[in-house]
Amino acid sequence: MGSTFSSYNIAVSGMYVSQRGLYVTGHNISNANTPGYVRQQAMIAEYPPANLGVGQVGLGAEIQETRQIRHRFLDNMYRNESELLGHAQARAKVVGEIETILGEPFDVGLNKVMDRFFQAWHELSKDPDSLTTRVMVRQRGVEFANRVNQIGMQLEKLQQDINTEIRLKIDDINGMATKIASLNREISLNELGDDNANDLRDQRNLLLDELSKLMDVDIDHRPNGMVNVSIGGLYLVHGEDTEKIKAGSNKPGSYFVDPKWEKMDTFVNIRSGILKGLLEARGEVAGYRGSVENGSPPETGDVDSDAATFTFDPDPANIIPELRKGLNIMVNLLTRKMNEMHREGIGLDSSTGLDFFTKIDDGLPFEMGNIRVNPAFDGDDGLNKIGASLTGQLPGDNTNAERILAFRREAFFISHNSAVRVDDFYHSVITWVGTTGDEAGGLAESQSVLVAQTQHKRDAISAVSMDEEMANMMKYQHAYNANAKVINAIDQMIDKVVNGMGIVGR
Repeated sequence: MGSTFSSYNIAVSGMYVSQRGLYVTGHNISNANTPGYVRQQAMIAEYPPANLGVGQVGLGAEIQETRQIRHRFLDNMYRNESELLGHAQARAKVVGEIETILGEPFDVGLNKVMDRFFQAWHELSKDPDSLTTRVMVRQRGVEFANRVNQIGMQLEKLQQDINTEIRLKIDDINGMATKIASLNREISLNELGDDNANDLRDQRNLLLDELSKLMDVDIDHRPNGMVNVSIGGLYLVHGEDTEKIKAGSNKPGSYFVDPKWEKMDTFVNIRSGILKGLLEARGEVAGYRGSVENGSPPETGDVDSDAATFTFDPDPANIIPELRKGLNIMVNLLTRKMNEMHREGIGLDSSTGLDFFTKIDDGLPFEMGNIRVNPAFDGDDGLNKIGASLTGQLPGDNTNAERILAFRREAFFISHNSAVRVDDFYHSVITWVGTTGDEAGGLAESQSVLVAQTQHKRDAISAVSMDEEMANMMKYQHAYNANAKVINAIDQMIDKVVNGMGIVGR
């Protein structure tokens, strides 16, 4: 049988494991609200027994490891759903901003502005000699040009803001990659002695969660405790090393940037996440004034020929460029056809051959940001140059004003392979924006539910439960006290042997 003194070691081991259990419990409680923290558990096991030849004698308990309670499958599921959520939220957010810019169906919307513009021509057709109605036509034309230019300016500003945000997200990705590589090194060093660097792993897993929201990443856990992170088959993090991503020009002459591998100068293959959503919202197109990819119309000399080729059949992968394309088709064809008809009109002063709208920059087509009412119509004398007549016979010739009004009812525009009127064309553009926003918003909402459900499952396994920790605290406290009493009992036994035996006959 084991010696009496060996019983001390058994009780001491019990006190030690209870003390370690209390340390782990206290650590869990203190980090209950720490982002990314995963509860830990002290794994207690029997100490290998001693074989005395006539049987084995237990030697107490030991702490095998302090492990994390983490489910890697749920981690991967959470990250996969987060990628899709980030992608949908980025698109939905941008579409929401676009809807604010367009201002539909309120009075600031372009639809109302066009209504007032054509209504002014209607009033002019009723009284073509009136300077008052001519003032209204000029003012409504200025209002239309200003609103169109304002929308163009705001959409361009939105693209620039998204472009800046893409740069910032790329910097965030590089920063996270550097931290992950640094944590890889620290974890590997700390786990050389068969210990678990749980707190460092928590920090790294939180970074991996955040990184997965930005872009789709593949995570490979290595036996040495490190993780490798790859994007599109290429390493972003490989052990202690990182590959930098830069914000490089996406096309020659473009001020738009896309993520590129710094060393290879090749595009990063991103399929999902916030960054992909931002790229699709801004548009993966060439960004410069007059870029056809970014929505500028490829204007030729014949407006009727262009009307047959300018079609609105949007690609949802490029939100703002497709919106710019649709609006610019409408603006371009409307202003050019309006000019064509107005050049044939005759003013009160017999002037003719004048465009109603002119370009701000002659090097660019008629488009948002590049139209204005002809300065020739400024002043009182300019009002007389508005061509409401086709014959020049006074008074009351309204034939050209009527022709301009009739154009509004003409199916001159093509949307989704169908010839439509200008109002219907604009309605199809606005409907596409609304549908795109609804789809992105609906997807974001459903993905939010999936992410929340997955996080709930993770929390059920990994989150700190105060009730459970308080129960553990009491359990370890009682076990510690019980082992202390064992030592007291052994003390009394040895004291009896040393001081109470062999005193007979003294």
